Order: sequence, then structure tokens, then C-alpha cells
Amino acid sequence: MMATQKMVQPVSVDIDRSPVCKRARYDLDPADANRWTLSKNELILHSVFDSGVERLVADTEFNLESELKRQNVKSARSIETPTSKLEQIAVLEASLPENTLQKLSLGELDNIMLQQGKHFVAKGSDLNYFDLLSDEVILNIFKMLSKAQLGTVALVCRRFSQLAEDESLWTRMDISNRTLEKGAIGTIMSRQVIILRLSRSRIVSPPILPDVKAAFPDYRCRLMYLDLTMATISTSSLVTIFNKCKRLRKLSLESVPVNDNVLSALAANRDIEVLNLAMATGINIDGLKNLLINCRKIKELNLSWTYLNANSIEYICENLPSSLDRFNFSGCRKLLHDQNVIQLVANCPHLRELDLSDCTSITGEAVKKLTALDELNFLSLSRCYLIPYRSLLCLKKMKSLAYLDVHGSYINSDEFKIINDGLGVSVNINKFKFSSIARPTVGVKKSKIWNMQVRD
Repeated sequence: MMATQKMVQPVSVDIDRSPVCKRARYDLDPADANRWTLSKNELILHSVFDSGVERLVADTEFNLESELKRQNVKSARSIETPTSKLEQIAVLEASLPENTLQKLSLGELDNIMLQQGKHFVAKGSDLNYFDLLSDEVILNIFKMLSKAQLGTVALVCRRFSQLAEDESLWTRMDISNRTLEKGAIGTIMSRQVIILRLSRSRIVSPPILPDVKAAFPDYRCRLMYLDLTMATISTSSLVTIFNKCKRLRKLSLESVPVNDNVLSALAANRDIEVLNLAMATGINIDGLKNLLINCRKIKELNLSWTYLNANSIEYICENLPSSLDRFNFSGCRKLLHDQNVIQLVANCPHLRELDLSDCTSITGEAVKKLTALDELNFLSLSRCYLIPYRSLLCLKKMKSLAYLDVHGSYINSDEFKIINDGLGVSVNINKFKFSSIARPTVGVKKSKIWNMQVRD
């Protein structure tokens, strides 16, 4: 009986507590630095970060051989089994680590005593302690190992190989900055990973080969949180992956080429809540229609610097879901107009964060319309050169506004002082240089994605 899978609870991203950058926990040979593998022959484990548990060795003062010699055993090759139950328990307690004994129930201890003939007959002084343990106890030990170490212990025996593939051990994985050979994604998905980080990785096509579970037509993937930021992957591979994923909640495709087929396959994930398409290329109106028609639960959306055409921008502003509360639409340059902002405000009345930086065609009239957003907490209008600085003073009526970004040096020091004094101390100006909307990680260290650990 396998261990019960723990449920992963999603955590909302707070702009005041941004996740940080991830550091690799094991090193590979410099000549093969970009290859990701679970093969024992190609792994070099990090002596500090990958030491999940200490090596299981017999304590010298509790050495079984010494214990048996104390009972007048004539030969190490012909070990005599202790006769009384008290003696058996004494030998067992002297042999097993204390934390393992604490996990054994009384019933398990009795079963071990009944099978003493099998377990205490050993070659020389060696005992296979794992034969004394249930699968549940071994899985609890395996949970302390890194994914690299799991790949190594899977080579020990058939039982270890089966247990090392248990779903409870593969909930989270970080394979960023690696090269994944053909079929590697299929192997990972077959192990039912839920949180997966593949940022800056190169994924060789095809991602799924026909000899794994993920290739079966009835396979149900549990992947919910996927970070493909700046990954090198073909659009056909993305379609293959998304056709297997129906439960995605948070996804990042930042700086990844997509097309209509990719967005159509992604649209099958109707429960998706966070989507980062910043700087993604190949987004067209047909793909956007499939996405926005089917995915009506989106709360965070980043479409910054996607170089959309005027028709796509107009369609987005008219069809965004009312559930949206964080939206980054920066970089539209001259294609986003005041009328688009009016439609945006009407469709998304619950927006808490809005970034319209580098939308150079919007004017002070758009700012007045933004004051209708009663819950708006963060607003960025950096490098919006057609907005007069005095138009920003109307934002004072917004009681919920706490942060305003107007970077770009188009407001001089005297004008900045007028804005600062007019909005009062309740509004912090120019506190953030970069947007965190829908992004899985912000900062230098990346140990999490969307505030969730990528390693157990």
C-alpha cells in the first residue's frame, strides 16, 4: 500500500512578497553541463545540498556481529537465531536506527519476530534492514532524498525501482537550465509531477515517446503548475504537452514562440487562473478567441510586449473575463487608445493591479476612466508621454490606490513633487521597476514558482 498523496494548495502571489531565484542543487561534469539525467553513471551529487539522509551504516557499539558473539555464536557464517522473544527484540533494537523503530507499530514488530528465520539468517554479519520495513516506511525515507538520488537508488533492486517511481516522491521537480532529450518530458509526466519548473531548458522533440504511460490515450496528467519561461521548445512539442494537460492552473510561456494551435490546445485547461505570455511571439486573434472563450477563470494575465495588432488588442479589451484582477498590457505603443481602456475598465471592474506602461497613445481621459476601479491597488503608467502630469492628480479620489509607477523621466522634479504632494502619503510612487504580474519568479534567487517550493 503506497503513501497517500498530499494535496498541493495554491498560494496567491503578493507583490510585497515576490518569489526568488532558484539555484541548482547538484552539479554535472563541465563537459556535459547541460544534460539532465537520472542515470547513476552520469550523475555527480552535491555533497551538501543532495544529502537528504545519512548513509545507513551499523553503529559500532550496536554492531550485530558483536551482539551475536556475546551470545556465544561459534561462526559468523553459521549464525544462530536468538531463541527467546526478548533476545530477538534486543538484537532488533540494537540493529535498527532509533527513528525507524519509532515508526514501526507493535503489529509490524510481531510480524518481524514471526519471520525471524528468514531475516536473521544472513551471510556473514550483513543484514538487509530494508527487508524488515514496510513500503510505507521506505517511502518516508525516500522522501528525504533528492531526485538525483532517487534515480540512483532505483538501480539497487526491483523493489527499490518500483518504490522510487511512486507518485508521492515526484510531486515537485526543478529541471531548469538543462537539456531534456527525446521523451524526457513523457517520463516526467508519467510520474505524475504536479509542480514543474523547466525555465531556460532545451526540450528536444518529440517530448513524449510511445513507450511511457503519458502516451496512452486514457492517461490523466496531474500537472497543475508549469514554468516554461525562456525555454527552447517547438510549437509542435507544446501542442503535444498541452493535449495531455487538462488541469493546468498556472502557466508561464514568457519569451516562448506560440501559434494558434498552441493556444487552442491550452484552451482545454478551463480552470487556468494565472497565465504569463509576456514577450511571447506568434499570438494571433484566432488563438486568442479560443483561449478567452474557454478560459473564463483567469485571475492574472500578462500580455506585455507581445506586439499584437490593433484587432487583437481591441478583441482582448472587449472579451477579458470579469474574474481578472491583475493585468499587464504594457508595450502596446500606439495601438492602445483611450476607448480600449474604457472597454477594459467596463469588463474588469475588480482589477487590483494594472500595468499600461509604454502605451504611448493613451491620454488624461483614460486616467479619469481608471478612477472607476474601486479596488485598484497598483497602477503603472510609465512612459505614457501623452498623459499630462496634472491628470494624475485625479487619482487621489481612489481610496484603494497604494502604488503608482511613472518611470521614464518625462516628469521633471518639480512636477513629480506636485504629484507626490497631491496624492498624499498614502500613495507610494515609483517603488517597483519591474512587474510581477503572473510571473512565476521575481528577483535573483528562484527557489519557488508562484510562492510554491519546486523541491521537496
